[in-house]
Amino acid sequence: MPNNSWKDDKYGSDKARPENTPGRKLDSYLLNPYSGFPIMLLCFAALFAASFLLGKPVSNWLGLLLDYLVQSFEGWAAALNLPWLLTSLISNGIFRGIGSALAFFPQMLIFYVFYSAINDTGYASRIAHIMHTPMARLNMQGDAFACLFIGYSCNVPAVEATRNIPRRLDRFIMMLVSTFTPCSARFGVILYIAAAFFSPLTATLVMTSLIALSWAVSALVAYAIKAGFPRSESLDIKLTLPPLHRPQISHVAKSALIRTLDFLNKIKNVVIISAVVVWFLSSFPAGAGFTGSYIAMIGRGLEPLGRLAGLNWQLIVALLLGFFAKETTLSTLGVLYHASEGLGNLSGILAAHISPLVGLSFLVIFMFYTPCLATVTAIRRESRSTLFAAFSIVISLLLAFVLGTLVYQSGRLLLFLLG
Repeated sequence: MPNNSWKDDKYGSDKARPENTPGRKLDSYLLNPYSGFPIMLLCFAALFAASFLLGKPVSNWLGLLLDYLVQSFEGWAAALNLPWLLTSLISNGIFRGIGSALAFFPQMLIFYVFYSAINDTGYASRIAHIMHTPMARLNMQGDAFACLFIGYSCNVPAVEATRNIPRRLDRFIMMLVSTFTPCSARFGVILYIAAAFFSPLTATLVMTSLIALSWAVSALVAYAIKAGFPRSESLDIKLTLPPLHRPQISHVAKSALIRTLDFLNKIKNVVIISAVVVWFLSSFPAGAGFTGSYIAMIGRGLEPLGRLAGLNWQLIVALLLGFFAKETTLSTLGVLYHASEGLGNLSGILAAHISPLVGLSFLVIFMFYTPCLATVTAIRRESRSTLFAAFSIVISLLLAFVLGTLVYQSGRLLLFLLG
């Protein structure tokens, strides 16, 4: 077997290497704060770019394939005169659930390629090393930072990445606070709604403030939880860096594919069942239409509470269905506000029916409220605790509602004072 290490075997430690070895030269850049942080950010930026540029087209292609299968099935069902209820259940319930599961395939595959590669090369330890000092101020270890950053692509792989954190308490904390990072789907909805209510400059300030708020909340929650436990002595121990290696492409590809398929296999039943539940709540009572469905009744029942944060029942329903998939939020609002086919005029309709203050409150709540079902399933799987997964939902809902209410009521007070 050829030795792919960039560190010669005869050197027992990184310090023992001559200055002119490739590994030592690379570490002089990777471990230097002035160059290490930009390199790390570029690596994560490459991950996001791959998720958006490669992952999204694959997801769209899978969606088109599924649409074709649904149309074929509906045509076949019509030819056989199958009952409408059965046809709707299979096409809008089961197929939708399969599509939701498949939508995670590109992002999870890209994440696991990235995850396997940085671990094979030894770069993951370098990231933990340069993040050791800033994370230690929160009484956290440096390797926890990657979970937060990966969450901007998808919260599911961010939760999966916590398995690389040694301490059990730190893993649980990062599972919780990584959900405060807006994933690509949540981020897309926030961008759209912010653009609907605010001018480009104001929308930019709102987006920047929301991101800064998510960082602050993540840090405060992590610090508050860790403050109740003794400080870990391991935080003061100098990290030992493994040698740098060239990644083995075949190993990285095989590992990424196996992990991705294993993940999809474990969440498929939950996602499909949830899609069937959404179909039922949105389709019954029969003939009532979406605005008369059970999910709309639930939204109206929660409206008195939602009014504290300025939310009407339509916005509450959009949040409820967003639990199953954040991408459904805009389509749900389109149906409830009778937007024409597509989202071309939805922004104008929302601006006409909802005040900017309510829109801002909704954005704050949407930023922090419970992550999607697949993320909760991943939390349950990684923590091996149904109670902790339920706790993550409850704490997210409480935090989102409190922040949204504070924003809305403070805004009302400010508008009253300004007269």
